[in-house]
Amino acid sequence: MTLQPKNLLIIGGGPCGLITLRNCLHRGTFSKVQLVERRDDVGGVCPDHRSRWSTPAYPGLIGNVIPEFLSFSEHPFPAPPREHQPFPTLAETNAYLKEFARPFIENIRLSFEVTGVEEVEGGGWTVRMKNWNKGGVVSEETWDAVVITTVWFDNPHLPDIPGLQELQQQQPKKVQHAINWTGPHSDYEGKRVLVIGNANSANEMAAQLAPVAQTPIYRSTRRISVFPSLPDTRIQDIGPVNRYTTNDNNKITAHVQDETTIEHIDIVLFGTGYYPHVPYLRVLRPDPDSQTRARTLVPLTSRTIVPTRIPSLHNQILYAHNPTLAFIGAPTSFIPFTLADLTSTWLSLAWSGLIPIPPTPKARLIYEQGRLRTLAEQRSQSDNPSDLINFHFLGRYEMEYARGLREDVVRVNECLDRVLARWDDEQDGRRFAMYAKKMESLRASRD
Repeated sequence: MTLQPKNLLIIGGGPCGLITLRNCLHRGTFSKVQLVERRDDVGGVCPDHRSRWSTPAYPGLIGNVIPEFLSFSEHPFPAPPREHQPFPTLAETNAYLKEFARPFIENIRLSFEVTGVEEVEGGGWTVRMKNWNKGGVVSEETWDAVVITTVWFDNPHLPDIPGLQELQQQQPKKVQHAINWTGPHSDYEGKRVLVIGNANSANEMAAQLAPVAQTPIYRSTRRISVFPSLPDTRIQDIGPVNRYTTNDNNKITAHVQDETTIEHIDIVLFGTGYYPHVPYLRVLRPDPDSQTRARTLVPLTSRTIVPTRIPSLHNQILYAHNPTLAFIGAPTSFIPFTLADLTSTWLSLAWSGLIPIPPTPKARLIYEQGRLRTLAEQRSQSDNPSDLINFHFLGRYEMEYARGLREDVVRVNECLDRVLARWDDEQDGRRFAMYAKKMESLRASRD
């Protein structure tokens, strides 16, 4: 099957949206390509200022990805001017994205918030937006194809633990998530804090709180962390929390899996990631007899899909039942800029009719079915099926996935073989070496 939509709308002006815009303009064959971003500037989750929308990035953030893997093809990321800190800051990443977007500014509309995307019977997508340049006036447009890059970071994940929902309802200020973290300010001074998680955001928050909050800072973990962090005697690791209760003074008690308790907690701070969800999206309910039976619009995604995922995606990119809807940024990676460059290049060529896709929804669902089987096997082999075993986190299967897409791309455009990341063993070695580099930079900063 070949697809050749002419008018494309990209939703989201972060890294995934910007590289998709560039690749569709430079590597595709389309009549009209536009990008809309709800903020007043590009950058997405890497903004240079806070706005009405939350972001997982916080002031002072230093990343854990070296410039090689923040570089879009044909546009290298400048090396930071620091001897012992090779990882770009939030400000440097934002500056790179702004400079990258400058040639395409005529194709970008800022302060346009998408509030609805609906599949149209017979083809196309209706998109509703609020124009915040004009006070939020609502407009409606129709597009041949839509790319959604706002998959994860509006949707903070909180674990389903007994007592947590009641705690949120009764004392919402005492249950916080990394999406709203702005640093270890005075609200935490002298407070007894429990941090949940030990990935990058949880480790960073615990480290920043250590000089400010009451010590020890408790950090609840389910697994040995693969994310770099320095040991700190002010941070005490505990096991998973099974239940939360409150006492007469409205202090929180965490009941730990090993039957110990942590009492008199003032704040529980979650660094437990995000889940994939696009609440503004509605698709026509798939119906094998759609020519004779009317179809209704239904949400494609929800918080309750098991296993958690954007469902019905071919290659984690195209919606199987109507492949004029695409997602860039659904698969999670330790090098997301590089992967988004590859997946959006693949998409631009597939939508230009150059890369064929399976001809039927059933055939396009084969990828998802295989991935679900692999996921079930991974979980059956683990006694601690953490969030790092999920549908969109490819882990050791990422190389195979990326190589397959890259082969599709190079088969129809040999010139791209010279500019796209290689996805070979040497590249993988440099990716894994980032962890040692991050530890070195943390020690250098401490010393």
